Amino acid sequence: MRQALYAYGMRSYWIDGAAVLVAAAIVGLACGSSDSSPAPGSPPIEGGNPPGTPGTPPGATPPGTPPPIAQGDPCRGVPVPSADVYVPSGMCASFIGSAGNGFRLITFTPQGDIFGVSTGGSIKRLHDADGDGFFQDSEIREYANTGGNGNNCTIDVSNGYLYAGTATGVKRWPWSPTATSGGDGEDVVTGQPNGGHTYHTVHVYDGFLYVHSGSAGNITLSNDKTAKGDYDDNRSLIRRFDLSKLAPGTPFQWLTGEIVTQGLRNANGFTKNAAGKMYAVVNGLDDMTYKGTDVHNDNPGEQVVEIAPGKKYGYPYCFTAQRVGGVAAGTQVVNEIANQQLGVNHDDTWCAANSEQPATFIQAHSAPLDIAFFDSHPTGNLPEKYRGGAFVALHGSWDRGPATGYKVIWIPFDATGKAPMPTSDANTTTFPYETVFGGTDGTKAKDGPWTWADDASGFNDDPRPASVAVGPIDGALYVVTDGRGYLYRLGLKH
Repeated sequence: MRQALYAYGMRSYWIDGAAVLVAAAIVGLACGSSDSSPAPGSPPIEGGNPPGTPGTPPGATPPGTPPPIAQGDPCRGVPVPSADVYVPSGMCASFIGSAGNGFRLITFTPQGDIFGVSTGGSIKRLHDADGDGFFQDSEIREYANTGGNGNNCTIDVSNGYLYAGTATGVKRWPWSPTATSGGDGEDVVTGQPNGGHTYHTVHVYDGFLYVHSGSAGNITLSNDKTAKGDYDDNRSLIRRFDLSKLAPGTPFQWLTGEIVTQGLRNANGFTKNAAGKMYAVVNGLDDMTYKGTDVHNDNPGEQVVEIAPGKKYGYPYCFTAQRVGGVAAGTQVVNEIANQQLGVNHDDTWCAANSEQPATFIQAHSAPLDIAFFDSHPTGNLPEKYRGGAFVALHGSWDRGPATGYKVIWIPFDATGKAPMPTSDANTTTFPYETVFGGTDGTKAKDGPWTWADDASGFNDDPRPASVAVGPIDGALYVVTDGRGYLYRLGLKH
């Protein structure tokens, strides 16, 4: 039996079958006031897009409109011990629930509910029924299931559907603010290749379903493009499908979708900001050499790219130089291993002419998995300096010594959608981004693996961030680490 205990601001939470007593200052509602309507003061949202701003995430307002005031204290939950975690001065990091092993990318409804998908395919709805800012086991329930493969889901609010990638395409299920189950769902896209980078990230923007397909391996083509050295048109790309042309009972075939952007080894996370531009984070190549020299430790830079029709970003023939002797950081250079393995003969000149430079890049092998902009969301619970920029979840490296990543960073973007490019000299690379969540050496952020444990509650984690999102009601930053499926909330102390 679940029992709630109240004493001197303490509260019990039922997580993983055990009652745990933690501090819980109940101030406002971070995750919505009801199932049926946005919390008071939140902006009106139609289809997740405020009027005049196609593709704006839930909780955001059109450019030029003052953002609403954030509701709720972001520091509720189980505080992550300050001796173990780095957050910027004046901010807090709190553990707010566990959705189970393998929980990955999350999305918000306009009402503040969270939906996410486990790698096993379970689509879960997280509904803070008592409004205390913490998700107990009873508030986390399966909504649907993809059938065995999962990474993210997206909600088309105006048309009442939730979409998620499957092993061989995309399915959708009915959705409404009060629905607790989506049923069996229906196929929307079939025939998509699987294996390798198997997760199929999906988003719905402006009536189009965008679907990502990663590569089959490190340096691979899924069809015979080696004769001409062309880009793969089956994998390593993003396609889109016009949902107005979807016939009942007749799903789209994968190869009929319009190719939007190619040359993406594994664009696991992508999004659209309030200005209407789409960006993706890309997991780059492993074990790189350049002119016969092993340069893999700091190459290639993990790309942050703009997604738009006709853009091509090099994979598998080219990579983004982070630190290669005599080459400016961010330059696209030839992948000589691809020449050898695929039997082509490209060079740096070909790469300069046939692959786009990324918007910016991240430390090699950081494994970025998700990106979220803080643009027109509620004000008051995150530093205003972050507005307009993007948070990125770095899952962490396996192909670098010392290890890197295992944190969340913030990248500045200007009003035109441009981000600063890192700079390199012979020995170091200077990155323009900042760490907002990660390990600490006691005084500053620490790169690489880290752990935390709270003796009072018994909770602990080895965080590998897989997702980031900004709340539509409280304007706080939410982070998911997929080992234990832990959710965290970051915000300003008040």
